[in-house]
Amino acid sequence: MKSHVTDYVLYRWRFGLGLLIIAVIIGVIVWGGALQTPGELRPEEIKSVLTSSSLSKNSLDPAMIVNFPYHLLQRLSIYAFGATTFAIKLPSLVLATFTILGILVLTQSWLKRNVAMITTMALATTTQFLFMAQDGTPAITFNAIAVWLLVAGLRVTRGKYFHTFWKILGGVLMAVALYVPLGIYVVVSLLITSVLHPHIRYIMKRLGKTKLLMAAILGLASTVPLVYAIIIQPSTALELAGLPSNISFTRIRTTALQAVLDLVGFSADSSGALLRPAYSLTLALVALIGLYRLVMTRYTARSYVTIILSVLLVPLILLTPAHISALFFVMTILIATGFDFLIRYWYRLFPRNPYARLAGLLPLAVLVIGIIATNVTHYMDGYRYAPSALAHYSSDLNLIHAYASKHEQMTLVATEQEREFYHIVAERSPKITLRDQADQSPGIVVLTRNARRAMPAAPESWQLERIITNGRAEQSDRLYVYKILQ
Repeated sequence: MKSHVTDYVLYRWRFGLGLLIIAVIIGVIVWGGALQTPGELRPEEIKSVLTSSSLSKNSLDPAMIVNFPYHLLQRLSIYAFGATTFAIKLPSLVLATFTILGILVLTQSWLKRNVAMITTMALATTTQFLFMAQDGTPAITFNAIAVWLLVAGLRVTRGKYFHTFWKILGGVLMAVALYVPLGIYVVVSLLITSVLHPHIRYIMKRLGKTKLLMAAILGLASTVPLVYAIIIQPSTALELAGLPSNISFTRIRTTALQAVLDLVGFSADSSGALLRPAYSLTLALVALIGLYRLVMTRYTARSYVTIILSVLLVPLILLTPAHISALFFVMTILIATGFDFLIRYWYRLFPRNPYARLAGLLPLAVLVIGIIATNVTHYMDGYRYAPSALAHYSSDLNLIHAYASKHEQMTLVATEQEREFYHIVAERSPKITLRDQADQSPGIVVLTRNARRAMPAAPESWQLERIITNGRAEQSDRLYVYKILQ
């Protein structure tokens, strides 16, 4: 009997193998490579730790409301694992895993499974995603909420099971999105789509009003602390809307150029912690194809959401490039649509013969593998050797914990600006004791680089034992170990 390509085990299990590959990519690259590269902290991460540690159940400070869900996760992580680099970055890693899982579910709901897997693997290795995954700041929160909010919307309008669960989850996610800068624009784009798109509007009218009301009430109840904070401090509303207090339209040319270079500056040096470009040239071209397809098929709900959200976000990001990570959600839809068009068009070039179609997939496989390899190499090598990006990171916390692990007790001296952060570190580590620089008690003390620079000269009773360095070419002296004599 003649065999067919569909009879082969490899063909029948292709989607299961694809999911396994995605899981390996997430496990190895995100939880392994991204956590170790650069594996250090930047000032924004330290600021995030200070905000997370200031959360209090006794009082509600309006400053706590912005990115409250993320700061709550980070506080719990530090409480459980101590003030280590891993604990600081753990909430971002968890949210990144949920984000990439949501992208897989979302793209499978819209497109074919092969397109969904290719898109997920390509996006999971972009510089932008890997940067957000290891960054101990709330940057990943917007994308995690946006992806799952859209998944909930699809399950409500298209799904056959667990309608009540998805309605309640959608209502809660809408409320949570309001606590995240720019999150309101995702909610607005979905609400506008549900009103303007004929098919979605028809489905919404047929949904059970009681369950929708339950979801709305639960969502509104979740916004009570937010409303209170805005009344007490109105500037909180501007921050959540993504508008800085000192916004300057005269600098829009400078900020717009910075945003464009961060996204697609293929030959530009990095000016911040994000390695340029955030997306490779190949993915940028695929995204342009996806944008063209969305404009041509603007009658779809996917086009409505993407176009409305882009119109709302792009001007804000051109004014404030710090929010550039929010475009990852838009790029997800554009890249998925672009890959879908490429694969559909490629299939048209081949007859229905399955062997010819299989042979035609080889160039696509080379393209996808090339994208993944290029993305990973660019990220790993860039955050290992690019001084313009690494200059924004500090290895001090890692060196402090490494020194403390080899000694029974460690006495640390830091500057006034550093003391708040290292006080949190010392609270969660029984081996580390924070000491005032004026204390001249005998013993071994470890000074940070800034604390040593703040001293005009070491006292005569201080004997230098060791200088702890990192692997940088400049400013590699990070810790100074002194023995204070009697």
